[in-house]
Amino acid sequence: MPTEADKQALVQDEGSPFFTTAHFNGHLSVLVRASRIGEFSRAEPAEVIQDAWLSRASARRAAIWLAGH
Repeated sequence: MPTEADKQALVQDEGSPFFTTAHFNGHLSVLVRASRIGEFSRAEPAEVIQDAWLSRASARRAAIWLAGH
């Protein structure tokens, strides 16, 4: 996730298939419940992954990727 606030927004939503465990405290990773993967389209996790990657990529790499998408 780009920020801790973004992570918390996903995992604190009771209706969300995303969650975390104590093992990931202090890390911006989120997990998804496999049993609920059919509840969302491919676009939703793709957006989450893209936003997280863009928050960590260099400005040059992000600009190149964004120009192509």
